[in-house]
Amino acid sequence: MINRRILRGFAAAAIVISLVSYAVGADKDGNDGERRMEILGLGFDRITHSPVVLLTDKEKETVLPIWIGLCEARSIEIGRSGLIPPRPLTYDMIAAVIRTLNGEVKKIVVSDLRDQVFYAQVVISVNGKLSKIDARPSDAIALASRMNSPIYVKNSVIEKASVLESDVDQRGL
Repeated sequence: MINRRILRGFAAAAIVISLVSYAVGADKDGNDGERRMEILGLGFDRITHSPVVLLTDKEKETVLPIWIGLCEARSIEIGRSGLIPPRPLTYDMIAAVIRTLNGEVKKIVVSDLRDQVFYAQVVISVNGKLSKIDARPSDAIALASRMNSPIYVKNSVIEKASVLESDVDQRGL
């Protein structure tokens, strides 16, 4: 079992989630097939003993848990906090490279869920040219947290990854 002090390193406060219901539809920004999400927080799954990043929509009607690694959870938390580590972490270096090239992370998209594995893309613009780069969601979210980039999730992923309230309670999310 992991000590509670370690868990506090993942999130500033305990996360209590009450799943309401979810409705799949177009994002308010007009992105059909994708919904804009934000990081609700980081939690810990008592069953798998893994950190979980929790994404939610603006209305807090949908909560999408994505299981991630310990290092990625810490990096997301560092990015969200605005703390600057004494030496750049990998995500800080990638953000610096993108900025140096006068680029911008336009958005990240959690694009698929297959065999219980999430997939994502980082959409980058450099000199007006858009590129989509395949990434793990945890890496994409860690980068987005440093670049203040929006996070989107495909509606098909939300449908596949629906979580029951009983699952949330059982897992301690």
